[in-house]
Amino acid sequence: MRISSSQQFQQGIDAILRQQAKLTKTQEQLATGNRILTPSDDPAASTQLIKLSALIASNSQYDRNITFAQNQVGLAESKLKSAGDIIQRVRELVVQANTAIHSNSSRGAIATEIQNNLDAMLDVANSKDASGEYIFSGFNASTKPFVKEGDGYQYKGDQGERFLQVSEDIQVQVRDSGATIFQKIREGDGRLKLSSSPENTGNVRIFMQSNVESVVDSYALEFVENGSDYQYVIKNAAGDTLQTGDYDGSAQVEFNNINLSIEGDPGSSDRFDIQRAGYKDIFTTLQDLADVLSAPADTSADKSIVSNYLGQSLDELDQVMDRFSSARSSLGSRLQQLDTRVGENIDEKIRHDRSISELKDLDYAEAVSRLNMQMTGLQAAQQSYVKIQGLSLFNYLR
Repeated sequence: MRISSSQQFQQGIDAILRQQAKLTKTQEQLATGNRILTPSDDPAASTQLIKLSALIASNSQYDRNITFAQNQVGLAESKLKSAGDIIQRVRELVVQANTAIHSNSSRGAIATEIQNNLDAMLDVANSKDASGEYIFSGFNASTKPFVKEGDGYQYKGDQGERFLQVSEDIQVQVRDSGATIFQKIREGDGRLKLSSSPENTGNVRIFMQSNVESVVDSYALEFVENGSDYQYVIKNAAGDTLQTGDYDGSAQVEFNNINLSIEGDPGSSDRFDIQRAGYKDIFTTLQDLADVLSAPADTSADKSIVSNYLGQSLDELDQVMDRFSSARSSLGSRLQQLDTRVGENIDEKIRHDRSISELKDLDYAEAVSRLNMQMTGLQAAQQSYVKIQGLSLFNYLR
């Protein structure tokens, strides 16, 4: 087989170009610090790098979600703290109002302050975040959750509870429905509610206590004249008499694990109803308090009705505080979970970065050694080409 001069020259050039390509690649690796410049350099490692990059991108999104969730949950917790402060102030006002020293005017002043606190509570319930969305409106974040309609307050949001993904397997609730926080709060002590008949003429005051073992039903406490004295009568919903006793200005009554502390002077046929506790929203509770305190109470019977109502209201306000405390506890737990997740995401990112470094980073000592060998190879190829280029008969013809 004959090899022409052109073939020899082409082989020499090809050898030089191959050496130059290898040298250029090594120089680029040294310049970037990356072992893999194209997927073909290491297909298996390139596949792993793509997966790791996707995981890092997901973690970055989770970090953004965590920041948003912390802002949302922190805002809700702050608003509920304000709501709790409002209820605490109203409770102080109710205790203050439930004394015999107050006149209609002073009770009216307290009613005005409670009304102001009601307005403040509405502002809290209708709070917005930085983007202008209502935080207690469920999924209807653009709808004002609580509005006054007629004599009551209506919830215009929905029952939606918004969640955010903060890791591959974990979602955290960032929005609560206002209905679960501000509505459906038990009346009375949470089990039973005491109410005075508006036709009562005496000044009896009653403090009621029930417990988890109390028989929750409808009852009536009636006072019956017995000569110059009175008797109290406890009846059930069917009208059956459960208990009777003489009354001489005070009494401690216990039936069906319900305790009544009674004091004051009854009127003939005075009646107090004990019923199953219903539900109220916090706004109606505050509005009713303001209305009761702003109404004149001139007679001892009127003052007794107000006093009994205020006593029941204290129990209702305690129910509200329990609701807010429970909601804040849940929000605090979520904030703690988010703080933990921040640390775990940082650890995951460190692990991913380490794995990428192991796959991608260049071994500089090996690369420099290889660069020197490739430079020597290039020089050899260049010198060989020069020698081959000089092998021509015309160089020897004289």
